[in-house]
Order: sequence, then structure tokens, then C-alpha cells
Amino acid sequence: MNEPSFHVNLSEAATRARLAAIVESSYDAIISMDMKGRITTWNRAAERIYGYSEAEAIGRPITQLIPEDRLSEETEIFTKIRQGGRVDHYETVRKRKDGTLLDVSLTISPIKDESGEIIGASKSARDISERKRIEQELRNLTEELDQRVAVRTHELTVSQERLRALTNELSLAEERVRRQLANELHDYLGQLLVVCRLKITRAIQRNKSGEPSQELRDVDRILQDSISYTRSLVAQLTPPVLREFGLVMGLTWLAEQMKQHGLTVAVEIGATSLEMREDQAILLFQCVRELLMNIVKHAGTQEASLIIVLNADRQLTITVSDHGKGFDPAAEQVKDDRHFGLFSIRERMEALGGKLALTSAPGEGTTASLLLSLEAPSHLAPSVAAMPPEAITPNQERRREPVKILLVDDHPLVRQGLRGIVDGVDNMQVVGEAADGYEAVQFIKVHRPDVVVMDVNMPHMDGVEATRLIRQTSPDVAVIGLSVHNSEQIASAMKEAGVVAYLKKDVAPEELKWAIAAAMNQR
Repeated sequence: MNEPSFHVNLSEAATRARLAAIVESSYDAIISMDMKGRITTWNRAAERIYGYSEAEAIGRPITQLIPEDRLSEETEIFTKIRQGGRVDHYETVRKRKDGTLLDVSLTISPIKDESGEIIGASKSARDISERKRIEQELRNLTEELDQRVAVRTHELTVSQERLRALTNELSLAEERVRRQLANELHDYLGQLLVVCRLKITRAIQRNKSGEPSQELRDVDRILQDSISYTRSLVAQLTPPVLREFGLVMGLTWLAEQMKQHGLTVAVEIGATSLEMREDQAILLFQCVRELLMNIVKHAGTQEASLIIVLNADRQLTITVSDHGKGFDPAAEQVKDDRHFGLFSIRERMEALGGKLALTSAPGEGTTASLLLSLEAPSHLAPSVAAMPPEAITPNQERRREPVKILLVDDHPLVRQGLRGIVDGVDNMQVVGEAADGYEAVQFIKVHRPDVVVMDVNMPHMDGVEATRLIRQTSPDVAVIGLSVHNSEQIASAMKEAGVVAYLKKDVAPEELKWAIAAAMNQR
């Protein structure tokens, strides 16, 4: 048996009543108005939101709900309604009966009669004041947070810059202490040891009784070991070649020293001379040394390369690379000694105004580039090095015998020791002494010696610069280089400048005399 179906047929009146109930119970204000803008219906939510009772609102113009500065909105809305359009979720401001303003979201639709003619408009208004208040509070909180973050970020940036500057200054302070200790060892202790050995050697040679005593030979050997140890200690504290001849030669020396750690470094130089501040040279040297030691400790290879390039815009690039184990830079951890070293290098480079560019991958080696923009070279003050060749008088005719010798060294005790060696030879005569290269050049202009015994490390003008100038202007004057340092780079620099021989200060007196005699024979 089929169940009966029920059909609910609502009369038009019932339908209207239900719709009216829905409108009345709506949370949103629902208002209708005719085409003249007069309110025709007004629900309870409208009374709650706007404050007007139904009796106060019906028949009144809708403009009573609109602030004066927004009346133009209603004109635009009615224009759109007359064209059959609608407005959805339009956020604006409306006015309550007490004059206070509230934020609302409007949805407006046209009302049509049975023939389809537009006879009015229906407005649905939702009070969004609370939402707007929350949004404004969120904006205020966001702005406040942004300000706090900006202030904190600025403080952190300033703090980071100060820490970088402090790190920079600590590195330079360390280098200054190292240099001071090295200078004390070189300028005082090292020179005293050299003079002492010269005197011991001379005493041994003057011993008329035959073979020197074993005690003297032992003292001579101890002095030689002390000089070698002092020289090594000075080089470890601060490489003399870096201080005297700049970064390029300093890095070349460093590459050579890495052989002691089992690392062969191929050096490619695209800039023979770099004019830069002392702090830049020191920190770049330290960074390269750190990178090379990282290769020794972590890369698992015995070969590396060092490339120095300076382009036309004075952009310096120093690249240290290897084909060792490599690593993942993204996994860099400060607790790892290797990566802490890279972090330190990066901080030092940024403190200089440069940067560290790093490329690496497991099994593919590592390439680290130090990038720094150098300042334009400043104009050097006039010095003896800038004197024209004609500033030194031509060589005068001189007698062959005895050989006239000029001793150039900034340490009086060393000059005294050297004089004692030369004065003991019949055909050699010390005609003068100079404390630096400048004094030597001035002396040659007047006295025209045959041979100059030239120290390397001196104030005002070093031995390399003085030798180069002497060879350019007085090529018949033989220069013999002399240094307490055992450095191939210093020896090469002196030979390139034009010395006929290069000796260590702790050589036996006979070697110096032979070098002088050989220089005169070459003439």
C-alpha cells in the first residue's frame, strides 16, 4: 500500500508573512526604500544598529543615516541600482541617531515589480565596528611590533658593527704585539747575537796558537743555533717580508712556508704591487693563512692554489682553492673549528668593507675568494727614491787600491762588527757608515765608494729601494746585500734590485771578504 504524499501549498499571504519573519529576525539591518530615497521598511536589527525606531525611520530619507562627507556615495549607489546593478559587501561609514559613526558592510539590490520595473532598493547593513576595531588594534600592534623590531634590528646592527670593529682591532692589536716582539728580537737580541758571533769568528781566525779551543767552537755553534732560532721565531711572530715588501711578497712567502705543513701551494700573481693600508694587508694575510691552514686540517689534499688579481677598478680578488673533500656550506656550524674559522674570516672581511665568497660541495673541493675594493693610491711625498738620475753626480775616477767600502746598517753594533772584519784586510778601507738607505745615497753622491755593504731592513729607505736607486744612477758601485733574515723572497728582491751578492749577517768574516773581492774582480 503506497504511503500518501503530502503537498504543502502556502498562500501568498503566508509566504509574505514568513519572509517578513525572516527579515525581522535577521542580525543584519534590512531596509528598503523607494526610488526617491525614502525608507519604506525597517527591521529590528536596523533599529538596534542605527537607534531609530520603525516609526521614526519610515518615510524619512535614507540620507539621515549617511555622514555629510559621504553623501556622494548614495548618488553613485542609486545610479548603479537604476541600471539594474547591485552592490556587494561595500564597506563604509554610517551615522547613528545619536550622531556617532559606525562601520558597516552594505549589500544593495534593486526591487522590481511584476513587470520588471525597478521601484526601489533593498539594503542589508552589517555592523562591522567590532571587526574594524580589532583590525585597527592588530594594525597598531603590528606597527608597534615593527617599530620594536626596527629598533632592535638597529641595535643589533650597531652591536654587530661594533663587534666587527672590535674583532678587527683585536686582530690588529695582536699583530702590533707580535710585531713589537719581533722587532725586539730582530733589532736587539738578533743583532747582538750576530755581532757576538762575528767577534767570536774573528777571534777564532786570529788565534795564533793554532787550532781554536773546543770551548770557542762550541760557543760559535751555540751562537749560530741561537741566531737561527731567533730568525725562525721572528718569522713566526710576523713575517718580515710582509712588513717590508707588502702583501704580494708576504703571500708568496706564506705559500712557501706551507710546505712545512705538507701542503704545496701553486701561486699565480696578477698584481705585482698592491698599495693598501697596513690594516688591510695584515687582515688579508691572516685570512689567507687561515684558509690555507683549513686545507691542511680538513681538505685531505696536499695541493692548493693561490691566485691574486687586481683589476682596472682596483677590485682585489685573492682566491684560495683546493680539490679536496669539500663540504656543504649550507650545513655550516659554528661549533666546527673549520666553519668557525670561515665565520671569523667573513666577519673580518666585512669589517674591511669586503666580503668572502665561498663555493664548496662534498667531494668537489672548496674555493674561497676574498674580495676587497682598494682605495686609489695616494700621492707619495717626495723622497730620495723619486730623485732624478742626474741628482747623483757621475762616478769620478777612483783608485783601485784600497777598496773603499761604505757600511749601511741601522744598528751601530753591527756596523762596528762589520768594520772590524773589513779593517783587518790590507787592501780594504771603510770610508763611511750610514744608518739607512737615504744616508747611503747621500754619501755616494760625495764620496763615491767602490762597494756598499747594504742591510735590508732599515727605516726611511730600506735596502731594496736604496740598491735599486744606486744601480740606476751609479752602476759602477757594487752593492752586497746583508740581512739577518733567511728568506728567499727578501733575497730575490735584493737580487732583482741589483746586488752582486746576498749574505746572511751571521756569515763567517771570510765570506764577506770574499764577496767584496769577487765584486771588485767582476768590475
